[in-house]
Amino acid sequence: MSPVSKQPSPSEGSRVTAATQLAAKVALITGSSRGIGRATALLFAERGATVVINGRDETRLAQTAELLRSRGFKCSAVPADVTDPDQCRAMVTRIIAQHGRLDILVNNAGISMRGAFGDLDPAVIESVIRTNLIGAALPTRFAAAALVQSRGSVVFISSLAGVRGFAGVSIYSAAKMALSGLAESLHAELSPAGVHVGVVFATFTENDPDKTVMGADGRPLRVSRKASTTQRQVAEEILRTVVRRRRRSYMTAAGKLLVFMQRHFPRLTDAAILHSRGRIHKANR
Repeated sequence: MSPVSKQPSPSEGSRVTAATQLAAKVALITGSSRGIGRATALLFAERGATVVINGRDETRLAQTAELLRSRGFKCSAVPADVTDPDQCRAMVTRIIAQHGRLDILVNNAGISMRGAFGDLDPAVIESVIRTNLIGAALPTRFAAAALVQSRGSVVFISSLAGVRGFAGVSIYSAAKMALSGLAESLHAELSPAGVHVGVVFATFTENDPDKTVMGADGRPLRVSRKASTTQRQVAEEILRTVVRRRRRSYMTAAGKLLVFMQRHFPRLTDAAILHSRGRIHKANR
């Protein structure tokens, strides 16, 4: 493995120009052939990183890689299922062999769902847990040694459903809350070695036109709620979390208000959410 450069301090990082903010860094972004992951790959590449994109759809992954390269960015694509330990191990091994290092891991791959808990097909429960929790734990497990060597960053993409449970997203909420526990444990284990561990709590974000979530029976549903943030805005928050080495980042005034209310006025928050009766998360066939 090639020699590792010293991680800049926050004050040093603030003097770095935007175009070289992530210069000489190698960043792996899971689930990056579309959506927030693709927007993050583009932004990181703009800031000078060598970007490794990942996904299961090889055609879509190749299209995203071509988009990045057409803009003159350094990019490689590694198709892999992040819920498969052998594929995750091979993915990280390939990155180290090709680039000599790994500085940033963004665990973005995930899937959402809608449906009352009592109606959920057991296969939906398993799929949502595997994708959102196991699919973040496994890449981190196999990337940890490289991140220790580079004194790098691992970031988990969560949701406001990872702060507070809402009707209709029970298993998704459980998986995202579990990410916070994983991040806290990793911080305790890895921060003494210089590794930054952060969580970004995204809010309702614009979707690709063909984006769907899983219904209670496993069939796809389209989300009807209006987005409050763009994919680019989420990518910018992820970048800030990495550069400033933040442990937790909450997006939008409404998201920050929810966190404040949940912490200081839990009963009032509970009453408001019960009054919503599931209207916060809507989806259609």
